[in-house]
Amino acid sequence: MKRIVLFSTLTENNTQLILNLTFPKEITDKVLAYMPSDGANCPQEYVDKWRDYAEKYHAEFLYIDNSKENAKNEISKLLSANILVITGGNTFQLLFNLKKSGLFNAIKKFTEKNNFVISGFSAGALVLTPTINVCNLPNYDNNLVGLKDLTGLNLVNFEVFPHYSKKYKSVLERYKKTTSNEVKEISEEGHIVLEI
Repeated sequence: MKRIVLFSTLTENNTQLILNLTFPKEITDKVLAYMPSDGANCPQEYVDKWRDYAEKYHAEFLYIDNSKENAKNEISKLLSANILVITGGNTFQLLFNLKKSGLFNAIKKFTEKNNFVISGFSAGALVLTPTINVCNLPNYDNNLVGLKDLTGLNLVNFEVFPHYSKKYKSVLERYKKTTSNEVKEISEEGHIVLEI
């Protein structure tokens, strides 16, 4: 089983479905690598929530700190897992951290496994696409780290727009004319699943 799950956020209505997709019965000896978008700066309540989810699904829990430079230990932990959750946050910061830490290439290596799930939400979904250029749209995300190379992991062959609502319709339609990639909207409760 090789699965990628892209979603905006966990809500009261979608949490059970997203968790079932993230922790499938088909994967035994589950090991969750939980990667917050800004490494060590993740609020403890979110870490605790995902640790509880891992326990509920009988998965070992590993915390991946992507804020370290050349993070060999974090890469090792990631590659020992079979489930990866990449959280939301500032997309530019997340992509910057992935490249600085070496986890960018490690995630690509992770996808060479026979069995894996990657669940990315919000920023975590965006970095799995060919580019995070959509984040430059007004009122969407801020490039606080001055990231110039917006190339994503390219694990899916389309771009996504998490947290989509009608207020973004016209600006997103204009953006779609500037990219050669298909752009898929993900509503607040929506998700996309790819079995690869």
